[in-house]
Amino acid sequence: MKLNNLFPILSAKEKKVHAIIWLVGLIMINIPDWRVTMGPFHSDDYSLLIPSFYGVILNIYLFYNSSTHIRDNAREDLSKALKKSSITLLKVSLIEAVLDIIFYALFYWSLSKELSMEILWGQILMNGIFFYLPSIMFGLIKAWQKEEPEKQSEAKIILKDGAQTIHLNPNELTHVESNGNYCIYHAEKKHLIRQSLSQAEVLLPHYFARSHKSFIVNLRMVEKHTYNDLIVGGFIIPIGRKYRKELKAILDN
Repeated sequence: MKLNNLFPILSAKEKKVHAIIWLVGLIMINIPDWRVTMGPFHSDDYSLLIPSFYGVILNIYLFYNSSTHIRDNAREDLSKALKKSSITLLKVSLIEAVLDIIFYALFYWSLSKELSMEILWGQILMNGIFFYLPSIMFGLIKAWQKEEPEKQSEAKIILKDGAQTIHLNPNELTHVESNGNYCIYHAEKKHLIRQSLSQAEVLLPHYFARSHKSFIVNLRMVEKHTYNDLIVGGFIIPIGRKYRKELKAILDN
């Protein structure tokens, strides 16, 4: 997988900068003379060498998974986003603590119950302070940066209808329906435009999604959904088998 396909919350330039930061941090904590380590492992006896590698991988997952979730859900339901991302914090901390306990026992040939609990709570505390809280701030910054471009794009759906040019606010649009060689844009009024549904899909913001080969829906206006149908602005829209899995994943989040 290419680096550009990872961590969609980052721009291409940011990915390079972040990769350097993670790499420098990994090297720094393993330099014996610097003694910048915390917890039961230490760079001066090289016990940190292996834990630092799996720790960085888990912390990268925690940081970008949480920040992406905060960015995508901050404006709709921040409390739900925080709850879901905090569960990720606990899962990552538990996995890292278990790995640390196993490695400590193998490296030092000793392990007490008190030290095991110290490792567990230490991971939750350190991951929370050094990775989870910064991920929340980073996600909120990204949500704020995303807000203005979205507002601008929402006013820029321009439709040609014969001699007329229609400027349509996507927030007022419930769905787009394919009808032969035409698309019907369902807003306060219906607009019949000669174009394919694929052409309509390109014009619409990210919160529109294909639910069927003949329908694109405004996800912000979904009132209910079942296995086979969506209720959008009072309309019953079918869900095609091809789109069911992806649509369900979006709606359930």
